[in-house]
Amino acid sequence: VCWKAILRCQGEAECRYAYDQYLHACASVISGVRRKCPSHCISSLIQLNLTRHGPDLEDCDCAADPVCRSTQRAIDPCMPRTSTMGCTEARLQCETDPACSSAMADYLFHCRKLFGGQRCSESCRKMIAKMRSMPRAQQLDACVCDGTDRNICEYIKLSMKTLCAESGDRFAGSGFGDSEEDTNYEGYHL
Repeated sequence: VCWKAILRCQGEAECRYAYDQYLHACASVISGVRRKCPSHCISSLIQLNLTRHGPDLEDCDCAADPVCRSTQRAIDPCMPRTSTMGCTEARLQCETDPACSSAMADYLFHCRKLFGGQRCSESCRKMIAKMRSMPRAQQLDACVCDGTDRNICEYIKLSMKTLCAESGDRFAGSGFGDSEEDTNYEGYHL
């Protein structure tokens, strides 16, 4: 029952703090002001789930409590799906694999215009295709942005979606040819 789960959480300092953060970060969703879940709400849910009693709140039974039920309905789209890995962990796992780490370095070089929101070059598309063929790197494509790099991660994923839009041939052109590749590489560090 949810009210018991809340009491258990309140009895644990870390859970109480994470629960208070969740209430603040997700207030606009819980109240119905926003339908789309802000990233800081998702982050607060992740932090709550990392506490000892936090996971009990995720699938507790509201019984006949209408406020509890409406809160669960409102917050459900914000719930991080446990089958999806966070991008921080996906990047760390990629870095431990020599082939994935090398491909990621090449991706950072060939896709630097993408990070600036300018374009997706043919060499960038090829690197994305290469990484999508590597099991460790596939996690980077499917991960959920999190951690301190969350905003940058979300921007890169959006740029990939809009500038490297997939069509019938998976990596469609962005309207720019390879002749526009950068030649003034000054170094890009992970």
